[in-house]
Amino acid sequence: MQLNEKESQRRLNMEGTPNFRDFGGYPTISGGRVKWGSLFRSGHLSLLTEGDVGLLASLDLDLIFDFRREEEQARDPNRLPKNGSVRTCSLPITPGSNDGFFAQEGIDRAQMFQFMVDINKDFAEAQSPTYAAMFREILAVDDASFLVHCAAGKDRTGFAAAVLLLALGVSRDVIMRDYMLTAEFFNPMSQIEQLRAKYDIDLELQAFLPVLEVHEDYLAAAFASIDQRYVCVDNYLEDELGVAGPEREELRRRYLG
Repeated sequence: MQLNEKESQRRLNMEGTPNFRDFGGYPTISGGRVKWGSLFRSGHLSLLTEGDVGLLASLDLDLIFDFRREEEQARDPNRLPKNGSVRTCSLPITPGSNDGFFAQEGIDRAQMFQFMVDINKDFAEAQSPTYAAMFREILAVDDASFLVHCAAGKDRTGFAAAVLLLALGVSRDVIMRDYMLTAEFFNPMSQIEQLRAKYDIDLELQAFLPVLEVHEDYLAAAFASIDQRYVCVDNYLEDELGVAGPEREELRRRYLG
């Protein structure tokens, strides 16, 4: 995908977490635009340099949402500004890094790809209470600026950014474009050995890559699940995520400019 000037500016120059970016600035269906400088997404923050920590402090965040499992958080704790007032909300999501599947033998690329599709469906279904908790935390802090992140900043984080943008009235086409920007900022090959060690497996490279890649089919599976179960996305936001009309209006008051 060819980046336009605005998209290339989304990425913050973080050495220790290359997929750190602003997901504001997008147009809404009704003609508004998401504000810059309030909504951020990234991978884990455990490898931040001193310069990265300084840049993070300059964002003046109120909340950081960490969707990694508890053991992931304990193994690779985030590096955060020491004197900042940012509050971390631990919201572990297991399917985003499920070990059980990897214990099987002879997994091929097609099976791994389907595994990732199924994970994204699960985000929209079984994981909705966790994403609902994210919305509650955001709405509880006046005009909060925040960061959503997981390990790589693509799957668990990708769905978080998607439902936030849906609540703000951004079209699915635009949301998918934001989702796919991870392919520009995140190099799967750089994470192969780390992930192999993490899951203690020795899969063929081509079989393993779908876990580290980003594909439209992944997020599309989550959207398809929503469409199959709900008349419209507003019903999904209200029934599953607790974001009814008043909550959507408040979010749009805060984050649309």
